[in-house]
Amino acid sequence: MVEQVAAELGSQVKIVGADVDETGEAASNTGITSIPALVFFKGGKEVYRIVGYVKKDKLVDEIKKHLL
Repeated sequence: MVEQVAAELGSQVKIVGADVDETGEAASNTGITSIPALVFFKGGKEVYRIVGYVKKDKLVDEIKKHLL
């Protein structure tokens, strides 16, 4: 689903995925303790976080609200 959102909004935002098993340090640095987790950054600073499953429409709404 994140891939669909990336395709839909890719020209407006940069969406990057990370496997916490492979990038444990990145997860630790961002305070991710549960998965799935989505962290929104704007200007290098965290502006919003979603932990747990979220429907596509809600994800798109939150991206538009916090990043666009």
